[in-house]
Amino acid sequence: MEEVSHREIYDRLVRVESKVDRVEENTKDIVSAFNAARGAFTVLEWIAKAAKPLIVIGTLIGGVWAILTQIKFK
Repeated sequence: MEEVSHREIYDRLVRVESKVDRVEENTKDIVSAFNAARGAFTVLEWIAKAAKPLIVIGTLIGGVWAILTQIKFK
């Protein structure tokens, strides 16, 4: 087995650190896009929760209106 000097180990470590730094820099935008998408889905979930009762209320009002319209025209 070949002996590796401390200097070679250090040089390899420096190269690995620089590669990790480049990967982090290159993926920074992707990570922020995923975080923004997570926030957008949270907002859409809130809108969906609010929309369900509004649809029920709208349907009830529409039904009452349709019944009253039929009663008026008879």
